[in-house]
Amino acid sequence: MKLSIATGLVLALATTEAFAPSKIHSSPQSTALFAEENNNFLPKLDAKAASVVVASFLAFSTVGVATTTIPTFVQPAQAASKVAVPEKKLSKEEKEFVKAKSNVELANKTLKSYEQLASDANSASKKASSALEVATKNAASAKKAYTTVAEKLAAAKKQKMPASAVKELSADAAKLKAVLKEKEGIMSSASKTSASASSQVKSAEKGIKDTKKEIKKVEKNLKKADKNLKSYKKKVDKQIKQQKTQVKKLESQAGKLKKEKEQETKALAEKQKSILSEKKELEALKKL
Repeated sequence: MKLSIATGLVLALATTEAFAPSKIHSSPQSTALFAEENNNFLPKLDAKAASVVVASFLAFSTVGVATTTIPTFVQPAQAASKVAVPEKKLSKEEKEFVKAKSNVELANKTLKSYEQLASDANSASKKASSALEVATKNAASAKKAYTTVAEKLAAAKKQKMPASAVKELSADAAKLKAVLKEKEGIMSSASKTSASASSQVKSAEKGIKDTKKEIKKVEKNLKKADKNLKSYKKKVDKQIKQQKTQVKKLESQAGKLKKEKEQETKALAEKQKSILSEKKELEALKKL
């Protein structure tokens, strides 16, 4: 008995709904992502449907002859030239893990920046404090010198000392007053610089404190994302294992059906041979 190509096509079409995946993906995807979007990315077939599919396939391969042709709208050269490099697409869990890891790295970099800023600010603050201390001492010395001369000038005027002495003391007092004004200006500038440096130290220390809090937060998120990713991968591995088991089962069924077909074909061939032999014997008897 021979099964025609038309019959084979009818059987193939009858089982297309059971065999075809529920969703066709137009772009390459990783197995993990495919499993996430469609939990059963290999078709689920019951024993009956699988038997019919394999039987129809074997009918073409063992009884009839099928010719496979390339569709006219897809030429081999065109297909080869349009092959795109597979782009890795991440699952939701993978994206969350990558984002959480990136946040941790960014927070650590921010902490290092604040630590460097705090170090520089402390160094600048120490220098500013030292400069303020020197400026304060110089201003105090200048004030003391001016005060001494000013008191002498006042005493000279009170005692009605000679005009030349008063004039000399007045000139010295004017010079020392100018020096005092200069030193007080330097001290005021040093004081502002010291205050600014101190403020920068406090700002950097606050940045360090806040960043350490943020690091604890993003590290917690990273642990959660890592846990979710491991759970997701475990689920995908389980699905892949189940699909492999299903494939092996289908392959085993296909092997059995193929063997049965071969036996059936052999039996049909022997029966046909027997019929031909009987026909020849009948024809020989008719001639008698």
